[in-house]
Amino acid sequence: MFYLQTIAVSLGAGLLTWFLTRRLHRGAVLSSAVVTLTAGLVLPELFAQGGALVPMAACASYVSMSADTRLGKLWQTVLALVLAAVLYVASSSIFAGVGGKGGTIAAICVMAVWGSTRIIKGLSKSAADFFASLF
Repeated sequence: MFYLQTIAVSLGAGLLTWFLTRRLHRGAVLSSAVVTLTAGLVLPELFAQGGALVPMAACASYVSMSADTRLGKLWQTVLALVLAAVLYVASSSIFAGVGGKGGTIAAICVMAVWGSTRIIKGLSKSAADFFASLF
């Protein structure tokens, strides 16, 4: 059950930050701050484990602060947010109480999605060039 709540909070906080930043043209830092503050006030009231979900909301908002040159499409952001939720749950008992885990998870997820997207684009271009050279 905690896993589903974590994914829901990750997607909710991340997409809200993304919307505030890209559609309403608020700054990424302001958008992240508003979402994180709201999560800190609301989540403990909604869920019994809400206090444990607030760092996930902050981590998700960090993912959505990424520039368009890194996560330019919404599906890339959603993929990074789901990956962040998985890593957050997997690392919840590791380094408990150590600062910087949310930002580190966010950076890992953004780099993983951005890097894999670039690799796939490179492979597809290479394959297209290879098949074009055959004809």
